[in-house]
Amino acid sequence: MAGERSRARTAPLPRDTQTVAPATEPVDRPRPLRSRLRLPSLPTRHTSTSGEPTAGARRQWGAALVALVAVLAVLGAVVGVSLRGSTAQAGTDRAAASQARTSIEQMLSYNYKTIDAQAAQIEGLLTGSFKGEFTAAMDKDIKPLAVKNQTVVQARVSDIGVMSSSATTVKVLAFVNQARIGTDQKDPVVDQNRVIATMSKVGDRWLISKVEAF
Repeated sequence: MAGERSRARTAPLPRDTQTVAPATEPVDRPRPLRSRLRLPSLPTRHTSTSGEPTAGARRQWGAALVALVAVLAVLGAVVGVSLRGSTAQAGTDRAAASQARTSIEQMLSYNYKTIDAQAAQIEGLLTGSFKGEFTAAMDKDIKPLAVKNQTVVQARVSDIGVMSSSATTVKVLAFVNQARIGTDQKDPVVDQNRVIATMSKVGDRWLISKVEAF
């Protein structure tokens, strides 16, 4: 009996008995990238169960579109006014500079034989206090010396540019060459001068209101 019990205890297990695999440590699998990063939330478009935008979403999109159109309209108006203003001022500058070229050449040119007629014409190109200053200088200094030395002066503006401008006042810088001959100067001499002239709008004309030579 003891031998049978011993054999029973040591008898092999049945073949269909399954063995239990040893326990293993759980594997720490990497999480998806999105779960490890705090990604910014994206705007969502609200739709109904049928897939169409809801009424609230349509109202939001409509309001945004109206606001965008309003902004574009305002920007277009501002740009249009700016362009019209700059174009108008550019035309003003060109007109004033063109007249300044003509007026400066006439003002700085004279012939001792016709100086009285020239002085009268030049006065029509001037305005303000400068008109009186020019007349006084012509009568006191320029005319007596021109007649005495039989002087002939021909002035030409080689270049001219606008320094500052507004709708009614334009200041220009002109480079002037004056060719002069006379009894005291047989061979022509060319004097180079720089002139700053202020042009003032009087009615529909541009007249010289101030001159600085240097």
